[in-house]
Amino acid sequence: MARYSEHDTSKIYEASQYFRENCLLRDGSLVFEGASLWQAELLGRIHQAFVEAPDEGDRSFIDKLRDQVKPAGQEVVRLAGELLCVYFLFPSSVSGFRKREVVNEVFGWVGDSLPESSLVSQAFQLGIGSGGQGYNTRRPFEIAFLIKFAIAWKKLTPDEQQVTLNDPWSFQSLVDGIEDAESKQLRHMLLHLLFPDVFERIASGNHKRRVIAAFSELITEESDNEDKDLLTIRRELEILLPNQDLDFYWAPLAAAWYDNTDAGPAEGAPLELILHKKQIVLFGPPGTGKTFRAKRLAERVIRSGALAKMGPARYFQSQPEIEAAIKKNVHRLQLHPSYSYEDFVRGLHISDTGATEYRAGYLPRLIEDIERQPREDRLPHVLILDEMNRTDLSRMLGECFSLLEDRNQTIELPARNGNGETLMLRIPDDLFVIGTMNLIDQSIEQIDFALRRRFLWLLCPFDSDALVGAAEARWNDLKCGLAWDRVEADFRRLAAAAADLNREVHNSPLLGSQYEIGHTYLLDVVVFLRSFLGPHPTRKQNYLWNKKGDALDPVTEVWNLSLRPLLEQYLSGLDANSRNAELERLAKVLLKPRVVE
Repeated sequence: MARYSEHDTSKIYEASQYFRENCLLRDGSLVFEGASLWQAELLGRIHQAFVEAPDEGDRSFIDKLRDQVKPAGQEVVRLAGELLCVYFLFPSSVSGFRKREVVNEVFGWVGDSLPESSLVSQAFQLGIGSGGQGYNTRRPFEIAFLIKFAIAWKKLTPDEQQVTLNDPWSFQSLVDGIEDAESKQLRHMLLHLLFPDVFERIASGNHKRRVIAAFSELITEESDNEDKDLLTIRRELEILLPNQDLDFYWAPLAAAWYDNTDAGPAEGAPLELILHKKQIVLFGPPGTGKTFRAKRLAERVIRSGALAKMGPARYFQSQPEIEAAIKKNVHRLQLHPSYSYEDFVRGLHISDTGATEYRAGYLPRLIEDIERQPREDRLPHVLILDEMNRTDLSRMLGECFSLLEDRNQTIELPARNGNGETLMLRIPDDLFVIGTMNLIDQSIEQIDFALRRRFLWLLCPFDSDALVGAAEARWNDLKCGLAWDRVEADFRRLAAAAADLNREVHNSPLLGSQYEIGHTYLLDVVVFLRSFLGPHPTRKQNYLWNKKGDALDPVTEVWNLSLRPLLEQYLSGLDANSRNAELERLAKVLLKPRVVE
């Protein structure tokens, strides 16, 4: 079964079943008893108001939706609210409070509300899986897709509808007939909501393809249907791992393919990139978690190698061996201005006799240690070059330039050891290199072109979801006295404020993209908020922002004690008036009233 079982999500599946019976098979309502909202005529009217007349202005989604659908009358507004209910059923990345808030705002345009006792309201409390940040930013397109699907569905005869809902693959074919369905996350969500025992709770086509790639050995007969391949993989895994609740986002399956620090659906996955090129640089502003991400990527390289080498059956039986390899096979080298070629490749040293001799540096010794174990018996090794911008990298690498591309080729170094033997160097093809680089210290344009060609470069920018996720983890670790769902909405507003701030920093003629603020700089808000609330919190709301939306003490403190001093240092070359004017402008961006989509 592909049902998500970490939490009690039965209400979500109940709501999905009610949607199936009362809205798809009939023309009823998801929320309003006795109403007839999901009928072809009303769907056509909302298609005309919303899909055919898109508002491409800069206003919020809610403001634009109000002006599009409110003139069409009460029933169309109610239908718009119910479309949002379906849109919000699946994602766990939006809090129940925020889901109800958005839906109630829409219903409020015609004097309605979502009863707290309703099935939908109860279903909103949890989610099945994350839609990611993109699901919110692409909300108009996802809603438009849902409208088009509903219109196509209503064109079927009652008998055709019944047959289609009894056959998951026929239903999938209908959904995939909607224009550009594959790019819509709601496509994957609908399949799971209505057929949770057939379709996985995976809302990303990219994630589905990566699961299939990781477990491809379990597919005995290839098909041109990714969801059928996933079902085959699940059934084979259930044989290999009996009596376990299997989920591709849980251990032990998740470790074989998934990393929650991955790039979004539109970008190549870091694992795929490094397996192709052997070396990659994670670059971006300070504080965006590059070192953390490098460690996670290194672990995934080793796990991927273990899965490919062992096959799924032995892989799952060998977890202690793999965990030991992860600890042993990841090598982290912290670079700094005085680290040189002599340290990394080879350098002159004084021998015991007082003579000078060349000795191998860090890399040749590491390779020697790696190759003590035969190639066929070992798992991959990963070298993390942390903060590689802090040294003269081209000089430090020396002959490694060519060897990074010509793996398993041996070259002679221009030196002999104390015994008169020529020093040799060869980089094995199972040694992967991950670099991290802060753009503040050195831009990519300043990197040697020959070096740039030998690495792939993956931008690690500010990440709103990473900020919220890290804040939740720290909040729970500190046992702050309130459940996370009470403060989550305020932290999401903080993430939106930080995104606005970084947009202004990026576009500022005095700063630029390399000076954006990493999300780790904002995590002190958690500690400041705990202090602000005291040991026995009594506040019911307004934790980071007051009723007007202005920042409260925890946010102003992180601005005054962390962000402002950092930006002040970045602007230190300016005259005092220009510097202070820019700082005040940026302060207003962070601390001003705001609304989250």
